Amino acid sequence: MKYFLALALSLCLLGAAAAQERVARVGYLSWQDTGAYYDATLKGFLDGLRSEGYVEGKNVEVLKRSASNDAERFKPLARELAAAKVDVFFAPATPMATAAWYADKNSPIVIATILDPVELKFVKSLGRPGTRVTGVTTMNDELMTKRLQLLTEMVPGLKRVGVVIDEAMRDACKQEVEHGEEAAKKLGLTLVMVHVDRPEAMDAGFRKLVDAKVQAVMTTLLSTRNGIEKEQAEAALRHRLPSMHELEYGAQQGGLMSYGPDFEDIFRRAGHYVGRILKGGKPAEMPMEQPRQFRLVVNLRTAKALGITIPQSLLLRADEVIQ
Repeated sequence: MKYFLALALSLCLLGAAAAQERVARVGYLSWQDTGAYYDATLKGFLDGLRSEGYVEGKNVEVLKRSASNDAERFKPLARELAAAKVDVFFAPATPMATAAWYADKNSPIVIATILDPVELKFVKSLGRPGTRVTGVTTMNDELMTKRLQLLTEMVPGLKRVGVVIDEAMRDACKQEVEHGEEAAKKLGLTLVMVHVDRPEAMDAGFRKLVDAKVQAVMTTLLSTRNGIEKEQAEAALRHRLPSMHELEYGAQQGGLMSYGPDFEDIFRRAGHYVGRILKGGKPAEMPMEQPRQFRLVVNLRTAKALGITIPQSLLLRADEVIQ
C-alpha cells in the first residue's frame, strides 16, 4: 500500500513539474527586426512579460517574424505562426492584427498601436472587448489636435501643413490620417498629403510640399521603417520646413519637435496582457488601456538653423530639450 501511495505521489510531482516546465509560445509580428524603434519596443514587451513571470528562453518562446516593410508578407507569416501553434499572437498594428485574425480563428490577439480598434471592429468596446482581441490602443483624438496646436505655437500664422506618409504604411495610416483631417478642420488648418514609396524619393516628396506652399510638416504614427524618421527629419531641414514627429527619434535626429506616447511603455503594457492571457485570462473580459505617458521633445539646434524662436512657455513644457 505504501508503495502505491509513494508511486502516486511521485507521478503527481512529475506531472506538476512537467506542467511548470511547459514553455509557452508567443507569435510576435513586426514591420522590421532592426532599428531604434524595434529595439525599444521589443525591450518593453519582454519587460512586460517578465513582470508576469515569463522569461524568454526559460518558460516562454517568442517567435519573432518580420515583414521587412512589406505588408503583403503578414498573411503568410501569421499562417506560419498559427501552424506553429502559438498560444497568443502579439500583433501591434492593423495589418498584423488583421493577418492574425484570419490565420487562426481561436488564438487570442494582443494589439498595441491601433488608433481605434472599435471603429475597425476588432473589439466591441474598450471597456469590454467581447472578442479574442485586447491590449493597448493609441486611441486619442486629442493627440492629433495637440500636435497641430504645438505647430501653430511654433509657426505663427500657420495655415497649411504637409503630412508625409511612408508608402509602405499607407493602409496602416489611413485611420490616423482621417482623424488628422478632422483635427485640422477644427483648427482651421489644411493638410496636404504626400506619399513616399522609397527613401530615395523623400526629397521629391518634400519638393511637392514646398510647391504646395505648406509652412510645416508632420509625420505619421507608423513611419517606423528603418531610418525613415531620420530621413524625414533631414529632408525637412534641407527644405527649411519645421517638422513635428510622432516618434521622439525624429526630433532627436534633427526634426524640430516630437510629441507622442511612450511606445516602449505601450509595448511593456502589451507584454503584461500577453502574460495575463498565458495565465488563463480571457481577452474578451480584459479592458483595453490607452496611452498614459506622453513626451514632448524640442530640438533647439534645428530651431536655430530654421531661424525659429521657440516660445519659453513651450520650452517649459518639454520633457527633453536638445541643445
